[in-house]
Amino acid sequence: MTKVRILGTGVATMDIYPDNRRMYPGGNEYNVACNAAFCGAEAGFLGVFADDKAGSLLEETLQTVGVDTSKSHHESGSSGYSLVRLKPDGDRVFLDWNRRGVTDLHPIGFAEEEINYIKTYDVLALGRLACVSKETVKRLHNDHNISMCYDFHAAFNHEDIEAIAPYITYGFFSCSHLTEDQIHDVLQKAVQLGCKIAIGTRGCYPIIAYDGERFYKHEVVPVEAVDALGAGDSFIGAFLASYLHEDMGSLTDEERMKKALKMAADHAATVVVKEGSIGVGFDYDPPRFAEVIHVE
Repeated sequence: MTKVRILGTGVATMDIYPDNRRMYPGGNEYNVACNAAFCGAEAGFLGVFADDKAGSLLEETLQTVGVDTSKSHHESGSSGYSLVRLKPDGDRVFLDWNRRGVTDLHPIGFAEEEINYIKTYDVLALGRLACVSKETVKRLHNDHNISMCYDFHAAFNHEDIEAIAPYITYGFFSCSHLTEDQIHDVLQKAVQLGCKIAIGTRGCYPIIAYDGERFYKHEVVPVEAVDALGAGDSFIGAFLASYLHEDMGSLTDEERMKKALKMAADHAATVVVKEGSIGVGFDYDPPRFAEVIHVE
């Protein structure tokens, strides 16, 4: 049986929780790749790892869960990191983050060798935080015919949709701040511009999806969240692994979409009851923070 192949490219980051002296590997496309692997896909991550302790832990964690990092880069400098505080309901607040990590300073350039590697995968997952420009997304589509999934997150606007949607296959939007009518408008616009499938997630409220033929509404699984960090990424990784699975070819488009939405929602519910974005964490000693991450 041929496995679905999903590649994430973006920022590998360490989410640091100073209140409990724990840190957790993550980053949007990092998480997508991990969750795709958790769901049975062959996954890879094309990113940049720093030469600090956090960089080693970030790459080793991917390799442990079966994500290929063979084409990733290694640079001297600081790993990306975020300082995070959990709220009582499991939601999180980002207190601060570094803006000069190795991915910011040495982003992937999509050279010929990297393009050839990307083409061995069924879909490339990236998003607005991945240090990949809108012009590069357009080039990957127009010049190389690469199928892409793009995470718009919550801070998108109509200009973003117009610039990105014509060149991607799957679009994901964080829509908790929008009404259902507004979500319909966003998803419809993305598909009309060229995106094949557009999906809006809304935290604990039903997911809304659109495939150009019909809208879908799927309830999330009610659980008591421990940590909501990475919930959307887990949904994306699971959706792609499910929707692209060869067994889906025997279903109608409607059946395929409904099944993939269910499997993604079910998987996301298993992630938010764990600590960190993928359920892997490490203790750290705050006074020795500079031994973990190179900071200026």
